[in-house]
Amino acid sequence: MSLNIFLSRSIQNYACMSFFASVCWRAALMGPLCVFVFCFSGGIFEQTDGPVSLVSAEELAFKFAVNNINRNRTLLPNTTLTYDIQRINIYDSFEASRKACDQLSLGVVAIFGPSHSSSSNAVQSICNALEVPHIQVRWKHHPMDNRDTFYANLYPDYSSLSYAILDLVQYLKWKTATVVYDDSTGLIRLQELIMAPSRYNIRLKIRQLPLDTEDTRPLLKEMKRSREFRIIFDCSHHMAAQILKQVRSEL
Repeated sequence: MSLNIFLSRSIQNYACMSFFASVCWRAALMGPLCVFVFCFSGGIFEQTDGPVSLVSAEELAFKFAVNNINRNRTLLPNTTLTYDIQRINIYDSFEASRKACDQLSLGVVAIFGPSHSSSSNAVQSICNALEVPHIQVRWKHHPMDNRDTFYANLYPDYSSLSYAILDLVQYLKWKTATVVYDDSTGLIRLQELIMAPSRYNIRLKIRQLPLDTEDTRPLLKEMKRSREFRIIFDCSHHMAAQILKQVRSEL
């Protein structure tokens, strides 16, 4: 029997190109007599601890979007985007606030990131106060975070994600499925699927990833013994990579 795995949080948000164009369009229009306009944006990204600091997917997407806009002269004629990138330690909201203030003093028209909730909230508070657009790429529960104003979130709305996953399960005609989540926010993202057994002919089993280790092999073996072959994981990108490596070693 084949193994079907869907990683519900494995897609990075590479939709920032169009938003950068819209943010900088006003800056371009402010100088109609100018031959050339420079639009300056800031990016704040987390770096992981370790001997080698890897460039985050968000930072790669940010640079990719800026370079593509600059190469396509039809998007913002006579305008070139430039940027300042700052890297912070993960969970360090004070450092995030300081980097945001540094970038605002340079005259950035918008700030992109960071993605962790505490650091992002700190930057968002500053952007709210100074009325500077804050571009976010994190999962956000809108009923809990409805006080923010000057932001655009490129991460799909949680309800849209929830319906999309349910639609996928129905399209694949799955009658049984296992949901494996990392933390409690995953249950919100998957709520439509979790409620599906009461409305559709779907049998669902819910499991949680280990809290104190990245070794998921005992869980994978248990699901294999139980013949659970249609699985939906809600987890971080790092954890998704670990799971796929361990699945491969168990096949």
